[in-house]
Order: sequence, then structure tokens, then C-alpha cells
Amino acid sequence: MVLTPTRPSTRLTRPAWLLVATLPAYIAVVLSATLLRPRVELGSAELTPDQIGELGPGWVAIALLWVLPPVLAAVGLAGIARRLPRTRLTRAVPYLGGLVTVLAVAHVAVHLLGIGAGTLTWGESPLFTTGFVLSLLIGWVGVHPASLLVLGTLVRAGIARRTAIVVGVIYVLYWAVELLIYLPVLLGPGDLAGADAGLPPFLLGFFWAAVGGALLRTGVPSAE
Repeated sequence: MVLTPTRPSTRLTRPAWLLVATLPAYIAVVLSATLLRPRVELGSAELTPDQIGELGPGWVAIALLWVLPPVLAAVGLAGIARRLPRTRLTRAVPYLGGLVTVLAVAHVAVHLLGIGAGTLTWGESPLFTTGFVLSLLIGWVGVHPASLLVLGTLVRAGIARRTAIVVGVIYVLYWAVELLIYLPVLLGPGDLAGADAGLPPFLLGFFWAAVGGALLRTGVPSAE
């Protein structure tokens, strides 16, 4: 079923802007990392309990900012899916978005508990491993499949088709590389604290912003 694009409706504009907003949200994540630089050379895994305590609200703010972009994307994708032709795939997107939100809340809660971690460094705490896995699951079982389901439906519906195809192909490659990097770490005996060589997550902000911008230009007509 191919729908003829129309001007963006109010119901579409809001979720499309949420996708666009993921890019500045990721920029905020990068800027927040400056709070850690005076204390550590590589990443948060090196922080001691005293250093985490010194960060105080900043520690919690960093955890919130980390999960903000995928949550924005999940909410935006769910809103867009509701305006696309109703299929089993598009109906699954809001549920995936809800799962992203639950995992994001759990991720922040783990970092709150990290303020009282009793290990020499944050990376040695079981909470670090839990937070690391939750961070991956936000993508792997939540926002990544939701993104690809929406992109695939946009292609089939002929809406922002060129952008959806290009972003979809790059997105699949991104996720494949991510799996190749992190699955051996998760399944092997290695130390998760050193697993920081993956693709930069802010690339996802460019993917989502490109789709949001394309939808703002073309719109999604009613499927009714």
C-alpha cells in the first residue's frame, strides 16, 4: 500500500521533532562527559566511590542524559508508527518503546545505587555490569528493532522512502558491528570495564534526526 505524502499533521510533527531532538540530546551526553575528565583518563569504570560521591547530582544527571536520546527516539517512533498503515509490525513499536522506558529507568536506578558502591572502582562493582547490560538491551531489544520496523514500513508505504532506505541500511550495519563487538565480551570471561571500544552511540542521533527531518518535510498521511 503506497500513500501519497501530505503536509505534516500535528500528530506527526511532535514525534518527528522528538527524533530530531535525539541529536542535541547526544551532544549533551558528550558534553556531560567533561565532568569525568578531571577525575579519570578513560571512562566512568575508573571512578572510585569517593569520586562518585563528589560528582553527586552530576552522576545521576549523566545517567539520565545517557538514556534520554533512546527514550526520545522510542517515544517518537511509537508516535510515527501509530500514523503508519496498521500491521503487526507497527503495532509492536509502542510496546518496544515501553520496554525502552522501563530499561532506561532501571539503568538510572542502578547508577543511583552506584553512589554507595563498596568496591575500589565503579568498574569492579556488579552494578557496573548490570548497568552495562541494561544499556545494551535498551538498543538490542528496544529502540533498534523499533527503528528498523518503522523504517521498513516507511519504505513499503513510500513515505520519505529514500531517507528510510539509506538510514535503514546504515542502521543495520551499525547494529551488526555493535553485536560483533559486544557479544564476545558478554559471553566471554573478559572484563566489561574495558569494553569501551564500540561505535559511538551519538551516530544514532544522526540516523534518527535524518528520519525526523525527512518526515517533517514530507508528512505521513492518514491510513484510514
